[in-house]
Amino acid sequence: MKELEQKVAYLQGLADGMQLEESKEGKVISEMLKVMAVMLEQIESLADQIDDLDEYAEELDADLADVEELLYEDECDCDCEGCEGPDCEDCEDECCEDCECAACCGDDEDYVEVKCPNCHEEVCFDAAILDAEELIEVLCPVCDAVVFINGEEEEEVEVEVEE
Repeated sequence: MKELEQKVAYLQGLADGMQLEESKEGKVISEMLKVMAVMLEQIESLADQIDDLDEYAEELDADLADVEELLYEDECDCDCEGCEGPDCEDCEDECCEDCECAACCGDDEDYVEVKCPNCHEEVCFDAAILDAEELIEVLCPVCDAVVFINGEEEEEVEVEVEE
């Protein structure tokens, strides 16, 4: 921006030194230099506004990141199908290495691991399902096969309770 200012000032100085205002062409050149000076002021003003908007956008982005952190701090970041966040019961075993699913990885809660009879995938779910009064079927997130139904004899299905 400084370079443009210097060039406009240089041209104005040249025009003043040549005393062009007496001829028709000199009047045109003089008016063009005045227009250039006004354009330069407008460009500087727009550059300042852009800088202000950039700062404002950065502040908004930081504020939005804070809000997202507050809203989504309890959500699971894994990409497996059927995962519904920290209390998911159908989370695939591979994704649990990186996520914070309470049903699969939480150290504070009990969970049950069952091997799918169809695809042999390890499926984990909350141990509270074992004592639930209503009928609950746990499906394999990979092949959708039923891996556990509460209320059935536990001898029929291999169940390993982890603490």
